Order: sequence, then C-alpha cells, then structure tokens
Amino acid sequence: MERDDTNELLDKENLISTSSKQNNLPPEIDEEPLLNSNESKEKILTLKKGYLVWKRMGLLAAISFGILLISLIIAIAAKLYFFFVITGIGGLGILFFFIFCCCCTSGFITIVPNEAVVYHYYGRYLGTVKDNGYFYGYPLAKTFRISLRSHQYNGSKLKVNERDGNPVELGIVVVWKVGDTFKAIFDVENYNSFIEAQSEAAIRYVGCKYPYEPIVPGEISLRSGHEIINKELKKELEKRIRVSGIIIEDARVTEISYGAEVAKMMLQKQASNATVFAKDAIVKGATKAVLNTLNEFERNGIQMTSNEKASYITEMMNTLCTSAGVHKIMTN
Repeated sequence: MERDDTNELLDKENLISTSSKQNNLPPEIDEEPLLNSNESKEKILTLKKGYLVWKRMGLLAAISFGILLISLIIAIAAKLYFFFVITGIGGLGILFFFIFCCCCTSGFITIVPNEAVVYHYYGRYLGTVKDNGYFYGYPLAKTFRISLRSHQYNGSKLKVNERDGNPVELGIVVVWKVGDTFKAIFDVENYNSFIEAQSEAAIRYVGCKYPYEPIVPGEISLRSGHEIINKELKKELEKRIRVSGIIIEDARVTEISYGAEVAKMMLQKQASNATVFAKDAIVKGATKAVLNTLNEFERNGIQMTSNEKASYITEMMNTLCTSAGVHKIMTN
C-alpha cells in the first residue's frame, strides 16, 4: 500500500512538472492571474422622451379638471348632494395629482452630447444613459453625471533613476476618456486622481527600463527610441487602469532631461563625446585627403623618398587637424 501511495504522488508531481514546463511556468504556479480582469457590468438604459411625458400629464390634468367641473355643474343645477361628494373626491384627486406631478418633475433630465448619466437607486445600480436629449427617468433615483469627452492630463516633471542609475526628469501627457461608466463610478474611488497616480507609476516604470543615451549602437534609449517608449508607456498604462474603465487614447513622454544634480556633469560628458567624435571625423578625413594626394603624385610621375613622404604626411596632418600654417616640406 505504501508503494502504491508513493507511486501516485510521483505521478502527480510528474504531471504538475510537465504541465508547468509546457507553459514555461514554475511548478508552484500554473497560470498567472490576469490584472483587473473583471468583466464590465455596465447596462445601457433607454428612457422615455420628456415631452411625451409632459403631454400625458397635461392630458390627465385636463381630464381631471373636466370631470370636476362637470360634477360641480350637475350638483348645483340638480341640487344633488351626491354630486357634491363626488366633486369633493375629484378635488382631492386633483390635489394629490398636483402633488404627484411636483414630485415627479425631478425625474426629468437633460443630457448633452458626450455626457452619460448613471442611475443609482437605494444601493442598486439601475443603468447608464448615454443618449443626448430631454428625457424622463427615475424620480427618486440618485444620478451621477460623467463626461465622455477626451481629457488631457499634463503630468509635472518626475525625477526617475534611469537604467544606469542616473537621475533624469521626465514629463508625460496622457489623453484619456471614460469608456465604462460602471467601473469609473463603482470600481475606483476617484477616477481622475486614479489616472494621475497610475500615469506617474507607469512613467517611472518605463523610465527605469531604458538608459538616457544609448551605450551601444542601435540600443533603445529614452532620447532615441521615442516611438517605442511611447507605445510601451501606453501599453503599461492601459494595463494599470483597466479596472477603472478608462480608455487611453494617447500617452507620450514630452520632456526628457538630466536631473539638476548631474546636469552639469552630464553636459560636460556630452561635450567631450562630441569633441571626440568630431576629432575622429577630422582625422579620418585628413588621412583620406593625404593618401589621395600621394596617389595623385604617383600617377603624375612625382617621385618622393620615404623621408619626404613622412615629412609631407606629418606637415599635412598637422595642418588639416590643427589648422596650423603650412611649412616648407621639400627643398631642391
């Protein structure tokens, strides 16, 4: 029995290990849970037109007044007290009708384009209205108005340590709008402050992954890989704010600079690198020019000794590289 139990345990371990190897995951975790993978619960409502409700209410008021007036005329003309009772009941009915109309007028609502209204009734979500116009909704329900327009968040400069540990300052601009009204109202506390905080977190995360300047040729850096950095920033931000129902239309790094404490030193480094590159280009160009000149001498039959060639090359390199004056190279 003990051998059978051990065999079963070994078989289970083998199954777990093989499944984890196939999925390239550690054996303790079969699948990484998705971040903010809750489904949308937004429900779109269709309300009645406001002017139709006003017409019905006016028609009912006219009928009530008509019945009251007819009952009063008959009661006075025929001196029938029964009609006086009916008239009193009709009057009370009209009074209650007016009270009901005053209470129901809070149900009328105007929705402008690119605006949504969320209805919330005693702790229960009723739905969202995204049509624009004049409507009659739920008089006793609480409403939340949400703008569906595109918003722009201009983040202030953030100090981030780039991949090599140098402090840099990054600025960000995010264009966003509300896509899921249920998530924006009920899944986060304040979606405006939420998008600001997550934008800062995303730019810090992306800024730490890349160097300020490329170390090796072709390397992606904060200065050279603008499009790649912006795409990764947008992707990272979309993953972080998925729970809030916000749609990211665009996200870009607008400002990139070294931190104040290292800016002077880094500028000197950039200036020295530029000087080295410039000197290298000058030396390469001067060498090419001198060699071309010597080849032209040989093709034209001008003979020079080794010492004369060495002197010529030295003088010409000094002249081209240091802007020195031309000295006499050969004598007759």
